[in-house]
Amino acid sequence: MTTQEMTHELTHTQELLRVPASAAPSATHNIESGIPGVRFDPQSMSQTISDEALADETMARGNAAEQVVVLLARGHVRAASELVAETRFMEPQNFAMRVLDTSLTRASGDPQRAANRLRALLTEFDGTAHESVLQQHLGMAYVESGDLRAAATRFRKALDLRIAEGADERLVDSSRRCLEALTARLETLAPQAG
Repeated sequence: MTTQEMTHELTHTQELLRVPASAAPSATHNIESGIPGVRFDPQSMSQTISDEALADETMARGNAAEQVVVLLARGHVRAASELVAETRFMEPQNFAMRVLDTSLTRASGDPQRAANRLRALLTEFDGTAHESVLQQHLGMAYVESGDLRAAATRFRKALDLRIAEGADERLVDSSRRCLEALTARLETLAPQAG
C-alpha cells in the first residue's frame, strides 16, 4: 500500500494530527524560548526555568514581556499580573502584553476565558503576522480546557502559518513539538486498533 493510499484511509482527526517531518529530533524535549533562562516544555505546554542565573538577569535587564514570562515560569502569577497591568496601562495596545494577559488568565485557572479572549484577538489580527502566535496560544488554552481536537487544529494552523511565513526555526519547532506531544497524548487516550 502506498503512502497516498494510506492517507486516504485516515480519519479527519488522524490526518489533522499528521506532523510534518523535521530536521530536528522528534523527541518532545524542552525547547529554547528565546528568553534567557526560560524553556518551553511541550508536554506541560508551559514555560519552565532552565537557568536561574539567566532568569535573574532577564528580570534585571529584560523587557516587560520577558519578565512576565520569567514570573509565570516561576509561578509568580500575582507579580506577573501586576507587571502586565502596569505595562498595559502605559501601552494598552501592546500586542505581547495582550497575549500574555491571556496566559495569566490560563495560569489563574480559567483556560476557557483565555480561549474566548484569544478568539477575539484572532478576529482583530486575522491574516496578520500576529496570527500564528494567537493560534499557538489558543492551542494551549484548548489543551488546558480539555478540547484536544480544537487544540490540534490550532497547533496545526500555527505550524502551517509559521512555515509559510518563514518564522524563526525555534517558533516552528515549538508548534511542531506541541502538535507531536498532543498526538502522543491522544494516542494514549484512544489507541488505534491494529
